[in-house]
Amino acid sequence: MTFKLSKISSIAAAALGLSLLAGCSSNPTVSYVDPNSVDTTSINFSSTDLQSTVTQMVNQMLTSPSVMQLTASSQPVLYVQGMSNNTTEHIDTDAITDAISTRLINSGKFTFVDMSKVSAIKQQMQYQHQSGMVDQQTAVALGQQIGAQYMFYGDISSISAANSDQQSMFYQITMKLLSIKTGAIVWQGEQQIRKVAVRKTFGW
Repeated sequence: MTFKLSKISSIAAAALGLSLLAGCSSNPTVSYVDPNSVDTTSINFSSTDLQSTVTQMVNQMLTSPSVMQLTASSQPVLYVQGMSNNTTEHIDTDAITDAISTRLINSGKFTFVDMSKVSAIKQQMQYQHQSGMVDQQTAVALGQQIGAQYMFYGDISSISAANSDQQSMFYQITMKLLSIKTGAIVWQGEQQIRKVAVRKTFGW
């Protein structure tokens, strides 16, 4: 009888183990959600943090007295130098600057030049003027590009702390608009984010 009970227990344990493995290996359920909904999946920098940063920074910049004066009668030309990630985690800083650039362009207050495509433009201009394959009457004239007047750049830093009960993450995002002519910073904005994760019974 003891042997039979032991055998039945072994079979039950094996079946349970197989069912757990099957559950772990099964594909997760995927569903679409509102991209503007609050993302609390992780304490790390999230899509919600990106969206709030973009909203705050654009509003700060467009309502700044110095920027309002710059854009009152013209569309200043600027380029995005990018952001420095000074945190210990991977953050897609290009996504932040792209989102901010999009909002600033759509505001109608600025003209943007894309310095990341200078090499590609130069290659195309050389092809048009040096390859002998392009009708020079249709070739784009050299020396007609507009020069940037301002440089837009920034950085993101973080401070993390943890104890036995909770984990805290603090982010500081700083962005600046610099005059290429004078080297003066005409606008600087800052966004701070702090998140806390409370420890569960097992892990975070």
